[in-house]
Amino acid sequence: MIDVNDLVTRHLGGLLVQVIDSAPVACMAKAAGIDFLLVDNEHGDVDDARLSTLMMLGNAIGLPTIVRAPQLARADVSRLLDRGASGVMVPMMETVEQARQLADWAKYPPLGRRSYSGGAHTAYGPSGHHAENMARANAGTLAIAQIETVAGVERAREILSVPGIDAAVIGPCDLAISMGRPDEVGCPEELELIDRVRDACAETGKGFGIIGGNALMKRYAQDINLMVSAIDVHILRDAFAAAASDYRSISALA
Repeated sequence: MIDVNDLVTRHLGGLLVQVIDSAPVACMAKAAGIDFLLVDNEHGDVDDARLSTLMMLGNAIGLPTIVRAPQLARADVSRLLDRGASGVMVPMMETVEQARQLADWAKYPPLGRRSYSGGAHTAYGPSGHHAENMARANAGTLAIAQIETVAGVERAREILSVPGIDAAVIGPCDLAISMGRPDEVGCPEELELIDRVRDACAETGKGFGIIGGNALMKRYAQDINLMVSAIDVHILRDAFAAAASDYRSISALA
């Protein structure tokens, strides 16, 4: 669980999970000191049944799992939380109305209108204690707006002002694409847009995050709360490339 009220005081580093969706990844991430998993249910190749196991194991070992939903839909947002997600991030958020829907589906009354059910998110505990479980979930369940278009940046402060929205996470690649500059991620003009989202987070007291490279993380080191630069696909690819390089070096000795 990531305490909603404590988020803005912390600097947490996550692993973006796109292909390694088996339980050992949670144990290895926890042992390595990773603070949370961000499972990509939008672009990733993540097995649905394994996702449930991954989230429940994460909860058991104290490794929160945030899931990027494929879209803004109640069937995705509420169900992911019922299955044990510690938070849901919705991509391409651009309007206050979208933010209100996300908050409604992610939070129980009085913050939202999430429907109550026991299950993985209550560790399959006994029935009852509804008010206690709802209060705990509202305090420990993140509703994150992913800002990755110019339109989203322009309405970032309004989006973050919606009660129940806890953080904004920048998607630099799609933001650059929305600017018409797909191969200029991190250009000065994009950094100005990211600055606006950072400032909106500070003004509204909400968490600020980025999915991107470490150079970008370092630029916002004083402000960032959710850092995601470790991506399982990249880690695997780099490891494979290093192994192949070692083989070529050995072959050259023959």
